[in-house]
Amino acid sequence: MTQNHYNVIIVGGGISGAALYYELGRYTDIPKIALLEKYESLSTLNSSGSANSQTIHCGDIETNYTLEKARKVSRTAKMVEKYCLQYSYENTILFSHQKMAIGVGFEEAKFIRKRFNEFKELYPYMELYEKERIKEIEPALIYDEQGHEREEEVVGMGAQNQ
Repeated sequence: MTQNHYNVIIVGGGISGAALYYELGRYTDIPKIALLEKYESLSTLNSSGSANSQTIHCGDIETNYTLEKARKVSRTAKMVEKYCLQYSYENTILFSHQKMAIGVGFEEAKFIRKRFNEFKELYPYMELYEKERIKEIEPALIYDEQGHEREEEVVGMGAQNQ
C-alpha cells in the first residue's frame, strides 16, 4: 500500500486555494503540496466568472454586514481596487457597474433607510432610491411583464458606476 504524505494540503481549488498553492510552490521551499478539489476542474463553483464571488465586496450593499465589518471589508476592498488602478486593469479585470440593495414592503424599506443613514458616512457615494427613482434605474423591480406596478413600498440604496 502506497501512502502519500504532504507537508501542506490545500482544500478547495477556487481562486483562494489556487492562489495559495501557487504562492507556496513559487515562494517557499515546502517540498510536497497537495491541492484537493471536489469538482471536475478548478474554479468551477464560487470562483467561476459567472458567480457572485467575482465581485469586490466592499460592504456597501451587503445588508448582512455590521458597520464594524463593513469598515474592515471596505479597507481591504480599497486595497484591491487601488492595486488594479495602479496597474491599469480598468475594463480588463476591474469594471464599474450599478449596484443596489432593495427593500420591499414596510419593514424592509424601513431597514434599508435605517441602514443607509448609518452607513452613508462610510460610503459617501451611496444614494437612497425611492420607488420613482427605481422605476427609472431598474423598472423590472417595479413592473411585472404585463406592466402592472408593485403595490408595496420599494426603497433601494446603491450606486451608479462603482
